Amino acid sequence: MITYVENVKNTQEYNSLYEKVGWGKRNELSIKEALDNTVYSISAYDYGKIVGFGRIIGDKAIFLYIQDVMVDPEYQGKKIGTEIMYRLLDKIEEYKKDNKGLRVYLGASLDKESFYKKFGFKTRKEAGLGEGMVLLNKNKDSKLFNWEDDISSDELKEVKKVLDNDGIIIMPTDTVYGIACNCFSQRAIEKLFEIKKRAKYKPINVLTDSIEKMYMVVKDINPKEQELIDKYMPGSLTIILNKKEDVPYILTGGLDTVGVRIPNDARALSILKEVDYPLATTSANVSGDPDGIKIEDFIREFDGKVDIIIDGGITNLKQSSTIVKVEEDGELKIIREGSTIIE
Repeated sequence: MITYVENVKNTQEYNSLYEKVGWGKRNELSIKEALDNTVYSISAYDYGKIVGFGRIIGDKAIFLYIQDVMVDPEYQGKKIGTEIMYRLLDKIEEYKKDNKGLRVYLGASLDKESFYKKFGFKTRKEAGLGEGMVLLNKNKDSKLFNWEDDISSDELKEVKKVLDNDGIIIMPTDTVYGIACNCFSQRAIEKLFEIKKRAKYKPINVLTDSIEKMYMVVKDINPKEQELIDKYMPGSLTIILNKKEDVPYILTGGLDTVGVRIPNDARALSILKEVDYPLATTSANVSGDPDGIKIEDFIREFDGKVDIIIDGGITNLKQSSTIVKVEEDGELKIIREGSTIIE
């Protein structure tokens, strides 16, 4: 039995239905804000399962807009969309009692115009109006992957494709979330600096999954440095080493050294193993803001600016890595205290 409930503001239900009808997926903070600003909505349920939805937005004085009318594909053809439309239009009639000149609009999906015409809607051309227009965003929403429980092999391939083509991702690590790109792509590194609003003189460290790939960016590793790597990696220690010539200077802030780390996080390591190069990685926050340990900490700042955001829940250590350098005399210099305590 299908039941209809007014003004439910459940972001997970909305996202689930939005994805089922083939419209993709939105981040839940944006959905929450949208639902909070909705004038009126109707949700259809089949014994507690969301199967249909529609809402009204607008000012209730001059215009209203019917938005997000959607029905689970398994339930289409059962008049659920029709019932949602009747209920939305009944509510609009209530608003019209106080505002006789209230105008009502909607945007029909391609090839769905005939469905809305039976409720009295006409195309703008039929109504003697100009073409409807849409301002396209330069930045579309970032794709959001949920890897808190499982790593999707298909999504992992998509991450690799993005990184191979100068894209930017945000991923969980054992310390904090990192914003990452191909460490040899000058174009991607420049985008990373711009997105993070990071000063160009500040170097960015790299993450990798193995000693072999570490040698793609470093000239040599002395015995003391190797000892630290063997003891603390994978883990939350970043070590500063002499860089190879082909490592872009924009990555290292003009220095001849580069910070490298092998993280101890299955999701980060799956990505690092998938690509053929280390990743330039810095904390996923606007410079000067606190480090992000969950996606809610930074998604407003970066949604639409990066290609993919991977949700891995709260990071394990909740603190940035310790950064060290072995000086020429063999002494160990701690550059930044972090989540690893050097014994």
